[in-house]
Amino acid sequence: MHKTLTILLAALVVGWTVSAQAQPASRPAATAGVVAGRISAEQGKTLPEMIVYLESTDPAAKFAPPKEPIHVSQRDAKFTPSLIVVCVGQSVDFSNDEPRPLEHNVFSRSPAKPFDLGLYPPGTGPKIVKFDAPGMVRLFCSIHRYMDGVIFVTPTPFHAKVAEDGTYRIEDVPAGEWKVKTWQRNARFNEREFMVKVAAGQTVVQNAEMSRK
Repeated sequence: MHKTLTILLAALVVGWTVSAQAQPASRPAATAGVVAGRISAEQGKTLPEMIVYLESTDPAAKFAPPKEPIHVSQRDAKFTPSLIVVCVGQSVDFSNDEPRPLEHNVFSRSPAKPFDLGLYPPGTGPKIVKFDAPGMVRLFCSIHRYMDGVIFVTPTPFHAKVAEDGTYRIEDVPAGEWKVKTWQRNARFNEREFMVKVAAGQTVVQNAEMSRK
């Protein structure tokens, strides 16, 4: 009898252990949401190089920028890509990738980030610039006057480029109140601004119709 009871107790313990191990771990509660929508233009016109970004309603809020710099290549006397979006505190590295002996000198006189990298030949290690203020930064080369690029610096890491079908999606947005803003490189349309409240685990839909200036 004692032996039978011992076997039954052992079986119960093993069964409980296996059952406990099989239970899925509880997932942490979501702390961020999504802002998404569609940006349209009057008469169905396309919106090339349109950016949607978020700005905090708390002027004291700080956000950690991505650690890895974004790469801009100079090849065939062009900036590639010619438009990039970074957030305050993020860096960009500029490399001279010309297949022929062609020097470049990247510079900007934009108030958001004036800089001058000086002349450097192909194969030189990339030169890094950190962008510490929001705004548009226009890129030029003192050797090739036709080279032109743009870096748009947003106040937060939460931004997205509008797709060809007009949709955008910004993920991992902390819960709270945010300003949704638009920006376009060629500035053909009036910029728009909306207030949204993001809830953890939820998607806020914010559409907008753009009007020409």
